[in-house]
Amino acid sequence: MMKTVALNIGSTPALLIGEKSDRVFLFVPGMHGRKEEALDFAEVAVPKGYQVMGIDLPVERKPWEVMSLLSEFRYYLYQNWKSVSIRANSIGSWFSMLVFQEEEIARALFVSPLLDMQKYIEEQPSRDENYYRWTMMHPVDRWDAPTYILRPEKDLVVSEAVGRDFISQHKCQITTMPGGEHWFHTPEQVAFMRAWETNVLNGYE
Repeated sequence: MMKTVALNIGSTPALLIGEKSDRVFLFVPGMHGRKEEALDFAEVAVPKGYQVMGIDLPVERKPWEVMSLLSEFRYYLYQNWKSVSIRANSIGSWFSMLVFQEEEIARALFVSPLLDMQKYIEEQPSRDENYYRWTMMHPVDRWDAPTYILRPEKDLVVSEAVGRDFISQHKCQITTMPGGEHWFHTPEQVAFMRAWETNVLNGYE
């Protein structure tokens, strides 16, 4: 059993998994995700010398509210660890980049990421104008972290066009799962994702 500690950072519940280390992964969930999702990733990361922090981030809320909560984690992480990495799903990837773009991130692992919120909103048949205007005023201007992306062959939630510009402009290594889905949830998809995570982290041992 891995050491697991429940805690709150500000008002947000979190799980800290693994023995004390100077390296940590922040696991940022997608829509309606839960901190417990980090436990499976920890099975890969903790044996390689990382701690993993899973969080109950309510990404369905307004972006300025989510950023405020995630910023509390940013402060906490850099106060307590020398090396910070991110493992994020879907919209959690966008929020991670917004909040951590000025920080040093050792590496980022994004699964089915939403990389360009403005383009994503523009593709929708209707939109929240306040959300859209806020997004335009708060772009991701900088992202220097080595970034590893796992995506399905055909993503029915986030189109390939949404991330095309970001991928062409940043340090990204892309892995595509044939027949995958936006939410990696079947045994085959989860096994593919675990193997991908393992391969990425093996490159840093």
